[in-house]
Amino acid sequence: MPQLSEEDIEKWERRRRNIRILITALDTDPTNFATSVGISPNTLTKFVYGKTPTLSSRTLDLILPPLGLASVDQLDTDNPLTDPRIRLQKIITNLDGVEQERLAQELEVRFSDKK
Repeated sequence: MPQLSEEDIEKWERRRRNIRILITALDTDPTNFATSVGISPNTLTKFVYGKTPTLSSRTLDLILPPLGLASVDQLDTDNPLTDPRIRLQKIITNLDGVEQERLAQELEVRFSDKK
């Protein structure tokens, strides 16, 4: 495995912390969460407890949706539970197509002068 830069180490530490926060918010633990999403509990627990430095993109693809995240960059926030971009994404995802279009039009009108 290639050596991680200091910046990458910090990024993965933040992701580790945020994954722990999100799993706890689901009122579960890393072992049960891993089993529920179909990955080896060892993979996730080793990462969460700092025994491995990163997770593979395959593992991230499996854990992000059940954590309520659409992309890995959403793990790079200070607090994934209160980040307004993540909250907005969840609201928008739960709207049907007509409501999404209506909201998009409303937001475009409301914020068109903010450019």
